[in-house]
Amino acid sequence: MIFDLLHDRPGSDDIGGICIVGAGAAGIALAVEFARQGKRVLVVEGGGREIEEPAQEPYRSEVVGLMHRGIHTGRFRAHGGTTTKWGGQILELNPEDFERREWIPESGWPFGKTELDPFYRRALELEGVSGAIQEDPEVWRALGLDEPKFPELQSYLSRWCPEPNFARLHANTLERHSGIRIWLHANAVELLMEQETVRGLRCRTQTGVEAVFRAEHFIFCMGTIECVRFFLQPREGGLPWNRSGLLGRHFQDHIDANAASVLPRSRRSFAALFDNIFLRGYKYHPKVRQSPAEQKKNELLNCGATMYFQSGIDETLDGLKGTVKHLMRGRFGELGLGDAGRMVKNAPLLARQSLRYAFQHRAYNPASATIKLRVHCEQRPDSASSITLAEEKDSLGLWRTRLDWRISELELNTIRHFAQAAAHSLAEVAEVIPDVSLMASDDAFISQCDDSNHHMGGMRMAASGSEGVVSPELLLHGTRNCFICSGAVFPTSGFSNPTHTVLALAVRLADHLART
Repeated sequence: MIFDLLHDRPGSDDIGGICIVGAGAAGIALAVEFARQGKRVLVVEGGGREIEEPAQEPYRSEVVGLMHRGIHTGRFRAHGGTTTKWGGQILELNPEDFERREWIPESGWPFGKTELDPFYRRALELEGVSGAIQEDPEVWRALGLDEPKFPELQSYLSRWCPEPNFARLHANTLERHSGIRIWLHANAVELLMEQETVRGLRCRTQTGVEAVFRAEHFIFCMGTIECVRFFLQPREGGLPWNRSGLLGRHFQDHIDANAASVLPRSRRSFAALFDNIFLRGYKYHPKVRQSPAEQKKNELLNCGATMYFQSGIDETLDGLKGTVKHLMRGRFGELGLGDAGRMVKNAPLLARQSLRYAFQHRAYNPASATIKLRVHCEQRPDSASSITLAEEKDSLGLWRTRLDWRISELELNTIRHFAQAAAHSLAEVAEVIPDVSLMASDDAFISQCDDSNHHMGGMRMAASGSEGVVSPELLLHGTRNCFICSGAVFPTSGFSNPTHTVLALAVRLADHLART
């Protein structure tokens, strides 16, 4: 059931066994999991049913390091959170991302990937991807092709959620289950504690309405940056969860940059390797990554890349894709006159796109498109990047975020090596020409680097409060009943999209609380 603090008031029913803060991917997944276990769940969300401009005001932040677009363009305060805007790409972290790598200071998680394997599988159902083909070679066999092999790089596929908006995907459960109560426009502003136990959470609307929600356990599922900001807010007696001094330190994002130009020797052969794949209602994205052996041999970070196709008709293609998605999902009410006009005006292009999809199960990329090697590079776990508090308060009375994002020499060396490895590994199918600025000047290439909207770190997971902020069970150090389920807890980030791993952690946490 869904309520709104702007015009509803909590009653005796709004005391849950578990209070979840944030109705994004992790918050919704946890609510669904707990409801299945028969638990009473409260979910407090700072935004409304849709994205509203005033609700985004607390996200306005100060950026003092490199430009970081995602701090303002990659966070959404609304029912469904960032899933209302993301593409829905799903990818596990690699085994080496969990391991201690001698050449990378502070690398490794407090447990190996095998700990998360069963929860990765269960997360697929919560993402609506459980019906997809899970083994890459089987996808290629379904196309009548062999899985690509390259000398220094590994081929892999990411998978995409058919319905990326979790509020829509789980609408039936969220709106009708008697064990779930969602409160919109309820912005978390203060933890109410007795010694190490959280007794309540004070929430506030931007109009000044306040309510206190009480529960046995509290789970913060806000995005990385907002999670860190909330727990950095000053408290009388200090911050018991920051004994390590690591709160807000070692923020990580994935460096997103065009590292090389790619000139296919044969468009047809290149398309067979790298055009997106569509099978049985699921999308698979072919990519390449650096092998663990190459990382170790050259003492590099983890890095992957996609082929970025760019043409003069990209805007038209994207518009047609959006129209076709609405038609295929039966959302006729979301179609407008512009959609009909677009289809009529671009009928030949739509026909080529549809034929490529229907008969070859592949995406359509125009022959005129230029191609870039777009890298996604891990940042070092002891990154100099940080989240601190600015000297201005937001509309809720909380201190705003100050972000200092930096790129290190190790990251640049990793991208350089990857571009050179791609030039060698893909030589039979394309000429790969590393970007001139990448090979010549750090500053020149850094100016072309972007963030990936993949915010991680700042509340490092570690066994003790002297080494991190959150325990391996996601318990906030210094508390007995407050948990963090967010990319903020990642000790290392790999290069993979983080949401799938956050959801695996969410399922694992649900099981942990069910046992205890």
